[in-house]
Parts: sequence; C-alpha cells; structure tokens
Amino acid sequence: MHKKTILALGGAVLALAVASPAALGAGTPVTVRVEGKTRTLLQSKSIHTDGGFITRNGAPSGKCSANSGAGALDVATKHRWTGSWSTSFNDFLIKSILGDTESSPKFYWGIWINNRYAPSGACGLKLHRGDQLLFAVDSVSHHEHPLAIQAPKQAVAGRSFTVKVVSYSDKGKSQPAAHVTLAGAGQGVVTNTRGVAHVVAGSAGTLKLGAAGTGFVRAAAVRVRVTG
Repeated sequence: MHKKTILALGGAVLALAVASPAALGAGTPVTVRVEGKTRTLLQSKSIHTDGGFITRNGAPSGKCSANSGAGALDVATKHRWTGSWSTSFNDFLIKSILGDTESSPKFYWGIWINNRYAPSGACGLKLHRGDQLLFAVDSVSHHEHPLAIQAPKQAVAGRSFTVKVVSYSDKGKSQPAAHVTLAGAGQGVVTNTRGVAHVVAGSAGTLKLGAAGTGFVRAAAVRVRVTG
C-alpha cells in the first residue's frame, strides 16, 4: 500500500489473518521475500497460494482473496504477520512480519511486485504465475528502492569477475546503484559510479553475494559457483 495511504490509516490494531478453513481450489505459484529494517527475514521462497478468502479479525468474507498478495504473505510466513483491516480501503494495514514490528510514524511495510512498487495494498494485488513479491520496511521520509545483483553463475578462483548492482524505480526501471557494498565479496568491495564492482573469489566453492546501501532495500542474495 502506498505510504500516503498507510499514513492516512493511522495506528494499527493487531490482527492475524489466516485463510478460511473453507478455502477450496488451487492458487498461484509465486515467490515471496521479506526484508526487515536490519536484516533479511525471509529469503526468496517459492510458494503456492491457497483458495478462498482471508476472513479473520475484521476482514469481511469475500473482500480479501487468499490468492492475493496478502494470501501469498500468509502462506510464505506460515501466518506470522499481523495487521488491521481498513473498511475505508478494503485492505490490511500490515504492522508486523516475522517478528519485525513497524508501528512508528517513520517506517512502514512497503510492497513491491516484479520490481515495481505495488499499486495497492496486499489484498488488492491480483497474482499471476511467477510473480515476485517483496515486502520491505521503508522509510516515510526517504522512500527506498530495492537493489538487485547481476553476477555470472560461474567464476574461477583467483580470477576477477564483474558484478553489477542496480536499483529499481517505482515503475520498475533499473539504473546503476553506485557506492553499494557487496557482502560476501571481501572487505571494502563497493560499486563504482556505474554500479560495477570487480570481485575475486579466493577459493573454489559457492560464493554468496549480497548488496546493501544507505537509502536502498537490500538485494536478494545470489550465488556464484567458483571452480578451482
């Protein structure tokens, strides 16, 4: 849900949303990732949404499909999220996900779908096969944008390889992310003004790379297979 809408809703009353026991039918295969304020709470997880509706704690029957963004979050977190139902917006104001509660006026839970800022709240998101959902703590004063890492699938130990980090605009347009730190790539590996960094893996194995920077949402981790 857009931050202006979220702010208009005010404080939230805790409400746990779960799929109706009467839910029937198949849902949609999607991936869900959750980025908390200080750490990744859920790595990209492939799930299959349920049928039926989310009806508990104030959500009227038929208003919030279990085959929506809210339903995907419910399945991916095994119901470990809370929020309040808004009759004005017919959607949930998400307050807590996997133990990370954001109730201050400075932060809120933003939603991204396929690298685009969500046009609605979680219940309003109609899912399609293969959609990628990101729930991330965002700053009200400085809207943050998600990072993504572009790296080769394979590399050779002792030889430099190129990694590029981009950020996505609200409309899903990518641009180089400068001065972003690459986790897992050794000390002091930071992207240049073109979003590029050169990495050398010291030994064979699997190198896990992450990316983070001030004013950005952390990137999903990528793995590079390093041969000797």
